[in-house]
Amino acid sequence: MDFLLMIVPVAITYYTFSYGLWAWRQGNRGGGIGVFLLAAFTLALSVYSLFFRTSY
Repeated sequence: MDFLLMIVPVAITYYTFSYGLWAWRQGNRGGGIGVFLLAAFTLALSVYSLFFRTSY
């Protein structure tokens, strides 16, 4: 069931990463790196909260 919950964060990460790639190709290197970091943080936080955090 947790894998189904990952569909939305993966879609958000893909969209954010593609925007970062577009920004990088437009010459905005700093913005592209920042957006890549944001995409990685989004995916890492989602994976942590769904799979590694203990339930109360």
